[in-house]
Amino acid sequence: MKRIWLWLVPIGLILLFVFVGIIPRIRNTQELKAEADEEKNRQPLVTAVPVAHSTDTTGLMLPGQIMPFRETPVFARTQGFLKRRFVDLGAGVRSGQVLATIDAPELDQELIRARADLRLAQSNLERLKSVTLPGAISQQDLDNRQATFEMNQANLRRLEALKALQEIRAPFTGIITARNAEVGNLVTAGNGAGLPLFTISQLDTLRVFVDVPQTFYQLVRVGMPASVTIPELSKTFRGRVVRTSGTLRSESRTLLAEVAIPNRNKELVAGLYGQVKFDMRATNPPVLIPANTLLITSEGPRVVVVQPNKVLRFQPITLGRDYGTTLEVLGGLRGQEQLVINPNDRLQDGQQVRVKLQGQTSATKQKV
Repeated sequence: MKRIWLWLVPIGLILLFVFVGIIPRIRNTQELKAEADEEKNRQPLVTAVPVAHSTDTTGLMLPGQIMPFRETPVFARTQGFLKRRFVDLGAGVRSGQVLATIDAPELDQELIRARADLRLAQSNLERLKSVTLPGAISQQDLDNRQATFEMNQANLRRLEALKALQEIRAPFTGIITARNAEVGNLVTAGNGAGLPLFTISQLDTLRVFVDVPQTFYQLVRVGMPASVTIPELSKTFRGRVVRTSGTLRSESRTLLAEVAIPNRNKELVAGLYGQVKFDMRATNPPVLIPANTLLITSEGPRVVVVQPNKVLRFQPITLGRDYGTTLEVLGGLRGQEQLVINPNDRLQDGQQVRVKLQGQTSATKQKV
């Protein structure tokens, strides 16, 4: 009996060691392996964000030079001395208003002589016409006297027209922005001999000239709105594009555009520089994506698109302008996709995933 117990005790201890030590370890190993397999086969969770087309495709702001709507130098059209000046710098004038008068003594003497010559020619012509005796006056003598009368009449009209030009008048309503003549100065006719007597500017409407770079010239059209900001005034004025040059300048590759802005209250003066912003809306505006969705690969820029069946697709894109937190995409996206935020190297093309839209809580996660 003792021998039996001597054999049973060791065997019991061995069985106890197996049940207490080895079997739990085997069970733990199997559970760990099962969990590892489950984790390996488990679909990864990605955070996605929807993208859309840009509403303002430009934000284009360019410097512009403000000029009068009309500006004309006024020259004398007859020679003489400036007799009197009725306006000065900064004066407002009306269309047709007399600005100054010119004294031309030589012209006055020529007028007196022309009137006398016309009277003499008229008398000689009437004397010949009064002869009634047939054959006493030849037709040639009568024609010569008629021609002499008409020539003297035309010369008198020319001198009277020059006399009227001794009054310098405003060509349109505006403001005198330059005056270059004093009373007593000798002035000459034409614009090749010196400075103009006056310069008149129309300032109730102003023009802003802007050089638009080649990149944006197709977006600038006549009639589109624009705003002009003057830093010194801390104020913005609304206007419209009224015309463009229609061609790019060869030296700068820019399109000259003209923006008209109202200035009825005379808040602006010509010569200022302002910042012109065009309210551009492209017919096919580009897509804007968050900067943290971009994936740079050896084949070029990519984004990871989450398709409707929760399968990933690595999409090549063409980048446009960089706005810092957002990027402009010119090609590769339609603007209705969902993109993975911060894609990592473990993601693969065609991989099934679980999706969480940015801003969703854990209770509203999209799961497969």
